[in-house]
Amino acid sequence: MQISDLPLYNQDDDANQAESVKRLKNEIRATQGLLFITPEYNRSIPGVLKNAIDHASRPYGQSAWAGKPAGILGASPGASGTAMAQQHLRNVLAVLDVPTLGQPEAFIQVKEGLFDEAGNIGADSKQFLQNWMDRYVIWVKKTCCLMQ
Repeated sequence: MQISDLPLYNQDDDANQAESVKRLKNEIRATQGLLFITPEYNRSIPGVLKNAIDHASRPYGQSAWAGKPAGILGASPGASGTAMAQQHLRNVLAVLDVPTLGQPEAFIQVKEGLFDEAGNIGADSKQFLQNWMDRYVIWVKKTCCLMQ
C-alpha cells in the first residue's frame, strides 16, 4: 500500500477525505490481514506510518482497520531491533481493534549473514522468516474465521 502520497492528517478534513485516503481505506478493507514492517525512529514508529494509521481510522466509527488481523516485523542494525517501535505500534493497533499476532516476535538485526552474497535472505534468516510467516498465515486464517 502506498502511503507517501497521503496529506498530513487533519481532523477538519474528515468529512472530505483526499482521494489518496479513500484509496488507502479501500485497500485495507479489501485485505484479509495486515503485515506491518517498520523501522524504529526515536523509539517509536515513523511519522508517515502513524499518519496513514490516523487517516484510515477516521472519521470516528468508520475505521478501515477494525477487525483486521495483523503481524508486525522490523529490522534494525541494533541488537534490540525494532522492539520499541513494534510495542508502540501494538498499542496503537489495540485501540483500533486490530488483533495482532503476539508470538513469535521478530526483532531482526541487520548484520552479517542476514543476506547472502547475491543480496537474498541468508539460509538461517530465511528459515526464521519462513517460520514466522507460516505462523502469521495461520493467525490470519484463524482470526478471519473467528470474525465471520
